[in-house]
Amino acid sequence: MKLFLLSFMLSVVSFSTPAMAASENDGRFAAADAAFIERGSEARAKEALALYRAVYTQNPADPEAGWRLSMACYFVGFEFTGDNEQKKKLFAEGRDAGASCLKISTASAAGHFWTAVNMALYGQAAGPFKMLFTLPAIVGHLNDSVSIDPGYAYGGAYRVLGAISQNLPYILGGRNEDARRYYEKAIAASPDEPMNYLFLARLLADRFKDRAAALATAEKGAGLCNSITPDRYESLKAISDLNDFLKHSEK
Repeated sequence: MKLFLLSFMLSVVSFSTPAMAASENDGRFAAADAAFIERGSEARAKEALALYRAVYTQNPADPEAGWRLSMACYFVGFEFTGDNEQKKKLFAEGRDAGASCLKISTASAAGHFWTAVNMALYGQAAGPFKMLFTLPAIVGHLNDSVSIDPGYAYGGAYRVLGAISQNLPYILGGRNEDARRYYEKAIAASPDEPMNYLFLARLLADRFKDRAAALATAEKGAGLCNSITPDRYESLKAISDLNDFLKHSEK
């Protein structure tokens, strides 16, 4: 069980997040969005979290504030927090903020997506049984996000569903064929996201043992390098990972 959970979380914790225009919502989130775009900096990521939290505290009934706080809790908790208890606090905060968004706006793809992400990470931090207990709800939120906007977070919900199918034990419903289908849907929903190609390439190489298809998929993803803007932090990391994949696979 421990090995399954480790593999599962390594597969799903990185997501590409859509850039947010500073002019959205009459400037309420301008400073926070600007800081989050520069989230590769720990100081800027934590600044974004504090700013989103302040807006949310002023108006917890604001669904836009809810999902943004949920997103920032995920990122700071995973990228810049080492203590497990602090991780649990951040992921619980993110889970609850996402849920508050959904109480007001049930048709929020972002609300469902970030609620699912924080639920998964909280379950990982809390222990394997908590993860498995909440898995149906996580999958439900991801399916809701897909039904509302399949391209949200550059096909992020499809990627997570694929990772679940890939890493869940067979006896619990894990299927490599389903994972492949989800990753292909992520590519169809967002063909300009290199992470979608990275996930599929790794699956093809590791589970299907199809080296040719894996290399072709990785090359397509790596070929997107010139179209990735600096604000797409996770996408740039995926380009680097794709190049490493190609370098090691071609030996």
